Amino acid sequence: MKNNIKKPIPILTLAVIIAVGFVVGAGSFTFWYAKGFSYFSNDSKACNNCHVMNEVYKDWSIGSHKNYATCNDCHIPDGFVSKWLTKAQSGFSHAYSFTLKDIESNLSATQKSKTIVQENCIRCHSNMVSSVVNPTTKIVHNYDKSLSCVSCHKNIGHIRNF
Repeated sequence: MKNNIKKPIPILTLAVIIAVGFVVGAGSFTFWYAKGFSYFSNDSKACNNCHVMNEVYKDWSIGSHKNYATCNDCHIPDGFVSKWLTKAQSGFSHAYSFTLKDIESNLSATQKSKTIVQENCIRCHSNMVSSVVNPTTKIVHNYDKSLSCVSCHKNIGHIRNF
């Protein structure tokens, strides 16, 4: 006759199950609360999910680019793979900063962000400026702080230094 007595689940296994459940539950709630799915869109409202961006979003919504460009059009690379890698990197960076660090209310653009914006300015406006673009605005020169489009056109997308 077989022994049909069930063995109790070891405490360590139970602790792991509870910990994984907590992490998955807390992560899911945080993703939902932070409107995580909105970041998969191209809607500029997603960038305004965080109160730190309220003034920047307001500037953009009354600016000249509102009807022509979203936040992603300027701040995210054009290629499919680079677009999603940059969005993922930005998302994890922002989530980390807002969750675990005391985020500054006056943000500024990183060198990578400035390069992306410059590339997108040239991509979108190349027909209009091809005969007048200074050679120092070429993408390869961004690393040495050469002239960039936003050097002269600071307030085009929004007023703040993002």
